[in-house]
Amino acid sequence: MAKVKMGDFIRIAYTLKVKGTKQIIETSDENLAKKENLYDEKNSYGPRLLIVGNEEMFLKRVNDTVIGKDVGDKFKVDIPPEETFGYKDNSKVKLLGRKELVAKNIYPEIGRQIQWGNQNGIIISALGGRVRVDFNHPLVGQTIVYAVEIIERISAVKKKLEAIIDYRMPGIDISTFTIKDEKDKITITMPEEIITTDLYIQFRKMRLAGDINKIFPSKTEIVFVESCKFKASASK
Repeated sequence: MAKVKMGDFIRIAYTLKVKGTKQIIETSDENLAKKENLYDEKNSYGPRLLIVGNEEMFLKRVNDTVIGKDVGDKFKVDIPPEETFGYKDNSKVKLLGRKELVAKNIYPEIGRQIQWGNQNGIIISALGGRVRVDFNHPLVGQTIVYAVEIIERISAVKKKLEAIIDYRMPGIDISTFTIKDEKDKITITMPEEIITTDLYIQFRKMRLAGDINKIFPSKTEIVFVESCKFKASASK
């Protein structure tokens, strides 16, 4: 079987852990997410698409490491702090007044997570009227370990198109789309469900069209077909 190379479409399963503590912070495994109290019903679980070399999907080190691997391979990738949450910034440790916190129904307790403005922080000390809050990310300074398994390689053009649509419009049943692949044009008929409920549909369509043209440069026209069906009114 050919080794994974730049530009390949693959699906990977992954779990992210903090090196040393082995704390799981993210996973594509739904059962593991539930077990670790990480489950979010808004997320889509299962193997994720990786177009090798696309750093929007996964970090560069993950992209680089999958090259030369085979479907079925399992491996780990260490991601240092400078490529994830950075190092501790002492300027993000703030002193707040106990009275102003209590006025917002925040009672100072060491270790308590709070939201202050648009920042999330952890109370690290509370002495007298002064409360010290650390607004650094909780994982700052930590090395993150990706445990990865390559599940499949996607080769057929239609399957690649379906994978891109699924990536840009997660949670939608791909079987409700109709894809027509012509010489220099791709026509995508979209389900009524998404065009009537997704407020960001125009943005997603533009991103999707750009993805398709970038991956398949010969496809110079991307057409989206939309329709709304109504029940026939009763005749009088």
